[in-house]
This record gives sequence, C-alpha cells and structure tokens, in this order.
Amino acid sequence: MAAFKIKQGDACIIPVKILMNGEPVNIGDVAEVEFRTGDIRKMYPADVTYDAENKTFRMPLRQEDTFTFPADDFVQFDVRVKFVGGTVIGTQKVTVFVTVDALSEEVI
Repeated sequence: MAAFKIKQGDACIIPVKILMNGEPVNIGDVAEVEFRTGDIRKMYPADVTYDAENKTFRMPLRQEDTFTFPADDFVQFDVRVKFVGGTVIGTQKVTVFVTVDALSEEVI
C-alpha cells in the first residue's frame, strides 16, 4: 500500500490488497481481518467490505475517524488476518497515512 495524504475530516474508502506469497489472499480462507490505523479499529466482515472483482478490501473512514488523526503528522496502519481454522497472521506495521491539519473540525 502506497502512502497517501488524508486531511482531518475526510470521509473516504481505503482500498487494501492483502497478499500472501505475492498473491491476493483467498477470501474463502479468511474468517476475519482487523484493520488498525491510529486508534481506529475496523473489522472485516462487520465494518469492511470485500471487492471480489479487484480482490481488495474496502475500509471506510468517517469524518469522525479522521478527526482523531494527529495534525500534520502521520498514522501507522496495521492488518491482522484470522483464517478459517484459527491461524492469525499480521502484516508489518507501516506508515501510510500522512495527515494534514484541518481548519474546520465540524462534521458536515
């Protein structure tokens, strides 16, 4: 996942492709996925959807979520996959969100 900028107060969908041995993870083998960015925790399948055509998870961030990000800083992103059968494998924590301060802190 390439780094990109998010402004405090943005509402957006973050596409996340999870690879195992260089190939997209087989969604049929996945029981749950935990996505963490800053203090925000989103779970597949409860909060996050899966785009089968693009083999990409779609993690939504609400304005309320991004307002919690630090101003003019960065946020680390972490993913852990729980497979059918109980095995849990995490990815290396990476800095992907460079945050930009917002003048307005109102949800619109």
